[in-house]
Order: sequence, then structure tokens, then C-alpha cells
Amino acid sequence: MSNVAATAARRLKVSEISAKIFGNTFNPTNARTGNYILRQNFRGEHIVRYYPSEREMNMVKVPRLSRLVGMKLHDPDEMDRINVIDKRRERGKGAPKKGEGKRAALAKKKKR
Repeated sequence: MSNVAATAARRLKVSEISAKIFGNTFNPTNARTGNYILRQNFRGEHIVRYYPSEREMNMVKVPRLSRLVGMKLHDPDEMDRINVIDKRRERGKGAPKKGEGKRAALAKKKKR
């Protein structure tokens, strides 16, 4: 019996020494530790960079605010959108005027 206890103690000592050599944690009772979380890379910087700063958010709002104030700023997305709408109107594919859509046409047919 003492031989079994000696080999178990020897095994524990060997695993403790190997843990020190290879930089692992020695946990003979297999208790749950948060070590796997501590080994992960810190994600705080990535999360901070994901959200735009307050200054960048204000720069996004400038073209919208400029229309209210009357300033003329160049917004390439808005210019592209207006160009696409103009081209569609030239081909007769633009949005109908108010009161000339499908619903208005159906309502006029029902009234007859």
C-alpha cells in the first residue's frame, strides 16, 4: 500500500516540476480556474476601435446639418444618389408625382 502512495506522490511531484518547466499551471485537484481567459489576448483595444469616436460621428453628421444651415459641402454619396435619380427620371423610371401612383389610379377606377 505504501508503494502505491509513493508512486502517486512521485507522479504529483513530476507533474509539478514539468508544469514549472513548461510554464503550465499546476492544478492537482482539477479545480476550475479562469486561467484560459487570462491566457487570451486582450480585446479592449479592438473593441474601442470598432466604435467610431465622437469626432468621427460629428464628421458624418456635417453634410446633413449643412443642408439645414445652408452651407454647400460636397457629399459624394449624395451627389451619386441625385445623379442616379435624374438618370432614372430621364428614362421615365422615376418615382411618380404625388397622387399619380398605382393606388391613385385604382381609386380613380373605383369612383367611375
